[in-house]
Amino acid sequence: MDYKKTFIELAINKNALKFGSFKLKSERISPFFFNSGVFSDGKSLSIISNLFLELIKEKNLKFENIFGPAYKGIPLASTLASHIATENNYETNFIYDRKGEKKHGEKGDIVGTFKEGNTLIVDDVITAGTAIKNTINKLEKYNVSISALIVLMDRQEKGSQDSSASDEIKKKYGINVYSLINISDIIDYVSNTEEFQKYKKDIIEYKKKYSS
Repeated sequence: MDYKKTFIELAINKNALKFGSFKLKSERISPFFFNSGVFSDGKSLSIISNLFLELIKEKNLKFENIFGPAYKGIPLASTLASHIATENNYETNFIYDRKGEKKHGEKGDIVGTFKEGNTLIVDDVITAGTAIKNTINKLEKYNVSISALIVLMDRQEKGSQDSSASDEIKKKYGINVYSLINISDIIDYVSNTEEFQKYKKDIIEYKKKYSS
């Protein structure tokens, strides 16, 4: 799957993916760190949209709406919607949410309108799954039919139970989670790249400790 290698190399070149020792919000010490916020240029977002489209075609995902959770999911979803319109001549609606509900003007907690049909959620990372569960719960009142969630990276870490967050979402909501890369892909990449082989052992140990 060429899109995996392409994305890892893009992430490394943009310093979105770093190797070393990093303390996460969860207090875990991770041998790698991923920050999609550095994808703040048009070229990177265009490349990511192309890679997402490869993943969408591979998984045969069908949808009429693209939803981007605030905040990092918003540029990913908006560029993907634009890319699909220009490259595939197929128009989807693009919707995103606010962190808080707006009480005046255009009221509510989302911006945009859902068309009838399936909705694809696009976000940057899934770790414990808390954020995406909140998003799914928020969308329940809009009677949205969610076809799938696609993310840049699935850290494959355990959620609230002894299974991965992706598996929990599939089991609880019936929603499949797909990613451009996951921790296993990173291990494969560093194993075959001399410059990064020194990080292989630590990443494998981290996966054994925290992944399902």
